[in-house]
Amino acid sequence: MTEGRQKGQEWKKDSQEAGVDQEFSYQRVKDGICILRCYGKNGRITIPKQLEGMPVTELSDYAFAEDMEQEPEYHGELTCIRGPLLEELYLPGTIQRLGRYVFYNCIRFYKLSFYSNIAFMGAGGFTGCEQLSQLVMHQAKGRSCLREILQDLKQAVTVECYPADREAPLWRLVFPEFFEEAVENTPARIISTQTHGMGIQYRNTFRDTQIIFQEYDKLFEMGKYNIDFINIPNMAVSRLMFPFCLEDSAREEYAGWLRQYWRESSACLLEQESSEALRWMAEEFADTREELEGIIQTANDRKDTQMISCLMNILHRRFPKKIRRFSL
Repeated sequence: MTEGRQKGQEWKKDSQEAGVDQEFSYQRVKDGICILRCYGKNGRITIPKQLEGMPVTELSDYAFAEDMEQEPEYHGELTCIRGPLLEELYLPGTIQRLGRYVFYNCIRFYKLSFYSNIAFMGAGGFTGCEQLSQLVMHQAKGRSCLREILQDLKQAVTVECYPADREAPLWRLVFPEFFEEAVENTPARIISTQTHGMGIQYRNTFRDTQIIFQEYDKLFEMGKYNIDFINIPNMAVSRLMFPFCLEDSAREEYAGWLRQYWRESSACLLEQESSEALRWMAEEFADTREELEGIIQTANDRKDTQMISCLMNILHRRFPKKIRRFSL
């Protein structure tokens, strides 16, 4: 047992409080409940705030890994959601600790919703989570765990931040990918790690665990030439859609790039099924009928009938054709 756990507690499960589609093996710890394993009907797991009237404060070591040292006892009929079975996870604000290798090799895990006040994360928590590309962060007071999570994720990641009093995101940021390479100095018998890609620079735009938006935005001037194109449209649209702390000079930089690569950006967003971003471009960003028709043509080229219908409705509403009237 990890430090702080009450010794002598038995492995338990609960379904009554969690709902019929989920069950949990767990044990009592010093300040609440530690989740050991989760069982469900699909890969979408929501951790409850309480079990047995006590707050759920921890996920144990290897809680979602394929294997753990001692599997908890479970006699239910649901599937243990572990390894490649985990896809989405929603954590409550009561969670304070994530155990070591908690998501080890969860290769299909792509979305995590969490609160920023997680105080402790064990080593190797996100090892093998190469598909984890969507983070939904609920802002809490105090220090934020966001940078610590991002440092463990080398792939491109989109982060949405929700304040406690809002149902819509306050901001959305895209952090591009980076990769590390081990380089051997044979004469000195030393192996050093070299980091490539601007993703690490974007992940370093924090001060005292809080993102510095001006530093993030300044990187775009160089990043638009060095970041994989597939990430840039989402990066630009995200900052323009949710312009929290966005200075005028940065707004012009993002908007200028988006207009320069209008058709390419539309195609990229269609490929990524970013319907919200496309609707925003059509509703808020397109200045002329011709620009909006360009997006529609891109959707038509890809035979996306649902998006074509949506965009056509916006076109007719924003740029209605004038009815010719004739006087006799």
